[in-house]
Amino acid sequence: MRPTRSRSSSPAAPFLPAVTRPARFDVVGFGFNTVDHIGLTPRPLGSDGKRRLDAYCMLPGGQVPTALVALQRWGLRTAYVGPLGDDAGGALQRQSLVDAGVDCRGARQRHGVGSQTSIILVDAVRGERSIGWQRPDGLALRPDELDRDVLTGGRALLLDADDIETALRAAQWARAAGALVMLDVDEPGPRTDALLALTDVAIVSDAFPPRHTGCADLRLALRRMAAVGPRLVAATLGAGGALAIVDGDFHYAPAFPVAAVDTTSAGDCFHAACLFGLLRGWSAPRALRFAAAAAALACTRFGGRPSIPSLNAVEALFASDPGRARR
Repeated sequence: MRPTRSRSSSPAAPFLPAVTRPARFDVVGFGFNTVDHIGLTPRPLGSDGKRRLDAYCMLPGGQVPTALVALQRWGLRTAYVGPLGDDAGGALQRQSLVDAGVDCRGARQRHGVGSQTSIILVDAVRGERSIGWQRPDGLALRPDELDRDVLTGGRALLLDADDIETALRAAQWARAAGALVMLDVDEPGPRTDALLALTDVAIVSDAFPPRHTGCADLRLALRRMAAVGPRLVAATLGAGGALAIVDGDFHYAPAFPVAAVDTTSAGDCFHAACLFGLLRGWSAPRALRFAAAAAALACTRFGGRPSIPSLNAVEALFASDPGRARR
């Protein structure tokens, strides 16, 4: 039976109960990591285009690992569960997480299997990026390889849905242990609803709800996703902010205007900052507004993890919002 979750009586009420269970970690992350090759193009490439890059870097990436690094830098205790390639990329990923303070005892190295790789082209005019990725066969973890002790050791579980069967097992364990489950999913699949039913918070791009539900109206699509189980479903709108349904009511979080350089880690920082606020005992609208501040600052620097803003910077931008006290 699904655990009962309390529902807020007002928009300003804390999303989570005031008293939380003891836990070794604040956030455990489960998902894939990647080695990002990021290039900055002076303008968008057309069909069959060829152009010299303004900048290039190779960095550890992945949506869940990057969010964990952000949370660890902001003072939370984090752990990573997921596969690591048996190559220089896998070594880079592990070392980057260890150096950030992320516990990696739940990570598993795949012997003889390379790392996932992403090619990211960033348009210098708008800061928007296009991503192509490749994942070797055999990299994903099987459900029986998951470290249950680590996965259930956090106040919250942040996971992607790239390996749906293993993600379902991780979410089931975390929910049974009383952890908050936050989902970061890119593409809908045949078992997405099963994972949503085990999720408390789902944050997706604005294109996801219509594709998943078949409903072109974003509000109705969000409502249909929420009906499956999550208390909070949010769609990020880029420079348009974010629209969320929380316990049946809609809330809009405007974006903070910035000069965008690279949007690569904006979504990862949005997830991290929203989870950070919820675990602090904030209301969902306040956490979403804080997440908008973090995502905005993440767009102002080139590269994924180098663009993670400091907690002081996020709090300062958040404090500049004249309406924050009412949320």
